[in-house]
Amino acid sequence: MEKEKERTKKYEISIRSKIVNGKPYIEARISLNFGIDCKTRLAKGGKSDEEAVLNLLSALFDYIKTSFERGLVTCKIDNIVKDRIVSSLNELCLTTTKIAPKVLEIINLIESINAHILDKIYFPNNVVPINNIATITAPKTLLSLISKKENVTEPIVEENTTKQYIAKTFFIEWVEYKFSLCKKTPDNPKPLCRKTIDGYYRKIRDNIMPYMIRHKKLYLQDLTDDFITGLLKSVNGQDGKRITYIVLNQLFKYAIKKKIVKDNPMQYIDKPKQIKKSENQKAEDYIKPEEQDIWLDAFEKENTDMSILFETMLLAGLRPEEASGIKWTSLQEDEDFLIINNAHKDFIVYDENMNPIGHERKDDTLKTSKSYRRVPLDPRLKKVLQKHKIKQQELFRTSRALRDKKRKWTENEYMFLSRTYKPYVSDTLSSAMPKFRKKYNLTKNITPYGLRYSYASYWAQMGLDKISLMRAMGHESFETTERTLHKSITRTY
Repeated sequence: MEKEKERTKKYEISIRSKIVNGKPYIEARISLNFGIDCKTRLAKGGKSDEEAVLNLLSALFDYIKTSFERGLVTCKIDNIVKDRIVSSLNELCLTTTKIAPKVLEIINLIESINAHILDKIYFPNNVVPINNIATITAPKTLLSLISKKENVTEPIVEENTTKQYIAKTFFIEWVEYKFSLCKKTPDNPKPLCRKTIDGYYRKIRDNIMPYMIRHKKLYLQDLTDDFITGLLKSVNGQDGKRITYIVLNQLFKYAIKKKIVKDNPMQYIDKPKQIKKSENQKAEDYIKPEEQDIWLDAFEKENTDMSILFETMLLAGLRPEEASGIKWTSLQEDEDFLIINNAHKDFIVYDENMNPIGHERKDDTLKTSKSYRRVPLDPRLKKVLQKHKIKQQELFRTSRALRDKKRKWTENEYMFLSRTYKPYVSDTLSSAMPKFRKKYNLTKNITPYGLRYSYASYWAQMGLDKISLMRAMGHESFETTERTLHKSITRTY
């Protein structure tokens, strides 16, 4: 089996073959990143794969122990360190009777350091010296491997023998699982919305974990119904409490499925009620039917991609990400419909430890299955889009920047392009709307989403039936549509 790995993740062991002084030489390597400014790469060699790995494991043990003794390791070493060491050796088929004890020695060291650190954090007056901490019991599969005399390639399996489960580790596992469901596959025909999972993770990062840390709770089993009740009270806003409840409920359902816990404490807690937005919406959040032409005239006078995008949102009731992702293939002029089947979004990029490290913009699925729809094409919007299409085609013929990028216009092009010839994202639209309102002296406090709400209010006042309005908005139920309407409008239903 090929034992060389050209690119490896942190904490994975890799092997490289070299020629030194005309003789073959094996080098084992591992990259580390834990503690305070504790970033390094260890490399040790040998005449064989086994010898190189043994030398590396010895160096790794000394490095971890020394780093801790020097105070460079001040927080718990993530389980991913030992997991990747073990899994990479399994992949390399290097689980011999000499290597296995070395691996166990490192696992015991990491567990001892973690126990010492956690005891110091939560019980500062009762710190147990690291040398006196009991040795961690080896997994059965590992013990049987050590007792064998011959070399074997049986995988090292680290079994979870503890009753407690680190909450942070489980949270990251759950989020990664949820992100895996955002991809459409034959086994997953209805993928989840990635932006929704981003929002779930923010609740874990900004509300759940900080509250656990403040109350010195480490394990998933610490999340009792009484503790969660206090956690929910600490979250600001009714919507925030409700989303936190949803996240915790899904977390525990997954934990039960994985047989980590037996009981879901959320079943003993009342779900926070969702406040109807219609109760708090102000008239300034909507454009009245008699004011609509004022806004449309302003959009058409501005005559930019963004202003025509705003007009499309107002006359078609699109979400910002739907309007940003709409392409010319969606325009069905003969049938007077817009097909809504794409969204363009800004996503957070995470590293392997789920820390945000950047952003990426790309197309994505719509919010729900009901969001895929056909919207009637307003006659005024139809004329505006026809002119805008001709304008964009001319831009592609004359723009040197587009020629340099070797971009040619097709029906699959986005309808609305920014100054960099890329589609917009929701945040850009939100920051641009106040400037537009100020430029044309539009006093209402309309946001991009307010344009969508105005579409719903307009057609509600025009007497459009519930089901047709619900479908045009792409909602799962009319209750959702009703929440976007002004209270003076909902009374007519």
